[in-house]
Amino acid sequence: MLKSAIISGFIVVLMWLSFLLDFIFPGEFASFGILPRHLDGLWGIIFAPFIHGGLSHIVSNTGGIFVLTLVLFWMYREIAWKIWIQSALLDGLLVWLLARSSYHIGMSGVIFALLGFLLSIGLFRRSLKTIIISVIIFFLYGGVIWGVLPSNPSISWEAHLFGFLAGIWLAYRNREAV
Repeated sequence: MLKSAIISGFIVVLMWLSFLLDFIFPGEFASFGILPRHLDGLWGIIFAPFIHGGLSHIVSNTGGIFVLTLVLFWMYREIAWKIWIQSALLDGLLVWLLARSSYHIGMSGVIFALLGFLLSIGLFRRSLKTIIISVIIFFLYGGVIWGVLPSNPSISWEAHLFGFLAGIWLAYRNREAV
């Protein structure tokens, strides 16, 4: 579990370092986000999860990404890096292809992908261990699923929705993995 916590902490530190750099060197870090259907917006698939629009934005993403990454690396260590990276890339690509035309930033798409993965892997694997983990995750984070619906124009509900769907798809694709 310690190794999982270190990996989770490393991802959180990268988020916060990016946030601090944006604070120290004010500019338009948001322009490195995903801008759908623009070639220069493709870079956002890589950078967007580490860019946040303000203190409340990064604080709201910190706990979720830490806990969900911790659970992913603790329970599914053999496939964890693959799932984490594919979650970020698949969510980012879907946002780039299908989302409304504005910059999309933040870690929440990855959070929703990990949530979708951890909730559904128990259903697909049908083992007691994975079902218990899915139920625990549901009780901890199930309420945030409403974030996949449009509510606030400044929030990328598209990243939430596509991330959640990507996580379910990744769980299905990896149902037989170790």
